[in-house]
Amino acid sequence: MATQRLTIASIAGDAGVHVAALFQSWRNKYPTPDTVDRLCERLRANGSMLPVVYFAEWVDRWLMGDLAPGPAAVAGRRYQVACLTPQQAIKWAGQCGAQFAEQCWLATRLQEAAAAWEAVPGRTVMVLREVLGPTTTDAEVRESLGGVPVWLSAE
Repeated sequence: MATQRLTIASIAGDAGVHVAALFQSWRNKYPTPDTVDRLCERLRANGSMLPVVYFAEWVDRWLMGDLAPGPAAVAGRRYQVACLTPQQAIKWAGQCGAQFAEQCWLATRLQEAAAAWEAVPGRTVMVLREVLGPTTTDAEVRESLGGVPVWLSAE
């Protein structure tokens, strides 16, 4: 398990078709890790730009790493990323489980991404995972509650 940043985005239209074709080409010739990382960094930097029609990002401290980024993922040095059709995202959401809140959060984000602008053709759902560090323990969370961190109290 790890502390990880998860990013889910839906890209629509010609750009969504382009991303799906890119991933299809990567099935025949695996991309370099730097190529994967550059794509992920560009998506995160431009998540508020059209034709990105859905973008969600959060830090998850406990979700098992094997749940994300999902089926048929490719790996960079920093990121892992999967490219899904909206139907694949919905199917995966149904398989996330509901034992822990983190599983429900992932399933909900997948459903939201799949539903975003559903009447628009060429939608592709991308799921990124970036490992930030080890899993946070309950003791570490409790310990952090006893004060205000410098980054929050400094002006």
